[in-house]
Amino acid sequence: MYKNILVMTDFSKDSDFATQIACEVSKKFSSKLYIMHVGYMDPGFTVLLDDEDMEKVKNRMDENVEREFSKLEERVPCLKEIKYETIYHRGVPYEEGLKEIETGKYDLLVLGSHGKNSIKKFFYGSTTAKLSRRSPISTLITRND
Repeated sequence: MYKNILVMTDFSKDSDFATQIACEVSKKFSSKLYIMHVGYMDPGFTVLLDDEDMEKVKNRMDENVEREFSKLEERVPCLKEIKYETIYHRGVPYEEGLKEIETGKYDLLVLGSHGKNSIKKFFYGSTTAKLSRRSPISTLITRND
């Protein structure tokens, strides 16, 4: 039924839960799982930082994301049992998520209902709402209370 599943993560407990659910669905349908993180890059950053400082921010972000992806199997052991691939983009999370979905590669999108920064709601919350409204594919929203 589902050949390719996309789950978005911000490496929070809620997105780890969504990744776990996506992993279980992937096992059930022998699907490939794609785990996507978007490093939030506000367009206003370029006004505040010169090129050298901006490059340092990007490098630091890339290092943190790489470290978090390397720890993911420890937090979501199910990943050891399936085929999966990680995807990393920089930008506005819902925009980058939508671009990735619109490649036509995916059958199912899995999202956590809350993310790491639910106060500002810049990743999940508003991202989940926007993606679930605009997604051209089936969307599963998990809740880990």
